[in-house]
Amino acid sequence: MMDNLFTIRLAKQKDAKKLANFCEQRMLVDNEPVSPEKLLPGVTAPIKDLSKGMYFIANVKDSDVPIACLMITYEWDSGNNAFIWWIQDVFVDEKWRRKGVYQSMHKHVVNTARERGNVFSIKLHVNHNNLKAQKTYQKMGMTNTPNYMYELPL
Repeated sequence: MMDNLFTIRLAKQKDAKKLANFCEQRMLVDNEPVSPEKLLPGVTAPIKDLSKGMYFIANVKDSDVPIACLMITYEWDSGNNAFIWWIQDVFVDEKWRRKGVYQSMHKHVVNTARERGNVFSIKLHVNHNNLKAQKTYQKMGMTNTPNYMYELPL
């Protein structure tokens, strides 16, 4: 892992177009429907209002150009009186994959959650066909759960 090569920070308004591009690329790979007219406002919303979530950006040190992103959204766990943080919209620029970028971001998220002190666990969804991502998440100490996901599009 090359933690010292990357800077992880909260996304800023100036990152919104790059984030939208990253999210669109991820959605296309996962065969998710993309609504381009909703994407930019969608990624801008948590940048402006952290109660909706927070985007983290990875840059190469001494550069302000995003090479990766992920978003955290929150779920309240009443049984543990704490939050569950959901990792979403994970995207690493193709030329930076397999170089420790996601690991750096993951480590930053875990450290931030521990510093907050009110986070019980960190979860994510991964496409069942994305074996490389599954391997990466397992390497980071995450475990597969017995839960299935169901959805009702509205």
